[in-house]
Amino acid sequence: MSFKSPLSENEAHADPRSQANLVPSVARVLLALAEERGLSIERLCRGLGLTPQTLAEEDVLISHQQTRTLILRVQQELNEPALGLAVGARETPVSWGLAGLAMLSCETLGEAVSYGLERQTVIGTMTPHLLSIEGDRLYLSSTPHIFDREIESFLVEESFAGVVAVTRAMVGANFKPLRIEFAFACPAQPRLYERFFRCPVHFNADEHRMTVDAQWLQMRMPGYDRLSSELVRKQLNRLLPAPIGRDDLLASVVSRIRYGLQDSPSQREMAAQVNVSERTLRRRLVDQNASYRDLRDEARYERARDLLINSELSISEVAQALGYADPRSFRRAFKRWSGELPTAFRAS
Repeated sequence: MSFKSPLSENEAHADPRSQANLVPSVARVLLALAEERGLSIERLCRGLGLTPQTLAEEDVLISHQQTRTLILRVQQELNEPALGLAVGARETPVSWGLAGLAMLSCETLGEAVSYGLERQTVIGTMTPHLLSIEGDRLYLSSTPHIFDREIESFLVEESFAGVVAVTRAMVGANFKPLRIEFAFACPAQPRLYERFFRCPVHFNADEHRMTVDAQWLQMRMPGYDRLSSELVRKQLNRLLPAPIGRDDLLASVVSRIRYGLQDSPSQREMAAQVNVSERTLRRRLVDQNASYRDLRDEARYERARDLLINSELSISEVAQALGYADPRSFRRAFKRWSGELPTAFRAS
């Protein structure tokens, strides 16, 4: 896997939102909900370059832009107060495709969680998860692949609700987190969230995070049979693309950069966060033809575009959100990334 600076190949204006690189699991469940509520899913897909039949095809990939348009269209039609929650609550291991089915063949929930984290791309997640365990607490943090304020609450709601719904399908309806934290503002009907998650739900938090009792990881999966389960998982693994490992250092670094843009950690601080030496981090980045500065600039540039387009923050406030103490430094950086100043970009 290779990550490049936005300007590494004179692609400053390329929009990752238009790249067809997403397994459409979210779109499939969204359209299933829309159809159940009486909407014409053919009409919802009109003009997107895809049809409901397209989404049923094997190996089809769609773009972030196509998915966000579907989300916004369904939201407008249904006026659902917590659409992401409603979509995630519908999900089952089948919704996660072959990887979801393979998770059912694991011996414990912990093994299934590890398997799923290693295969987030083929599951179709739009909000990669980072897992950490501290004592008897498991923390699952989430951030969207692409900064997109208009649909971020949907994506994170769907992500956490989907994890809970799939886990309940695997180990029983008694599963519940200890705490849910969302970084977005409190919605109009917060009780909908507490009713589904069955735990305290907090808004305006520092990050999107789910806290779970780590003892759940020891829960044995119902129906596990060592010989049969291992055979089934091997068969399913042959049908799946090679996963990006859970311990893939570069993927972890990219996710943590996106979480900590405002703090702007140095390469040494980032190495400590991912529990490796700075020398090891530097070597792994070189092996992947990447640099820490390029990865950080890519995340900053993506976030800057989103804030300039979808918020009314001043240039100084955008700079602060990206970890710049001086707005002039941000202006110079944005000019280097895009070829124009932030004010010109916002006006275009």
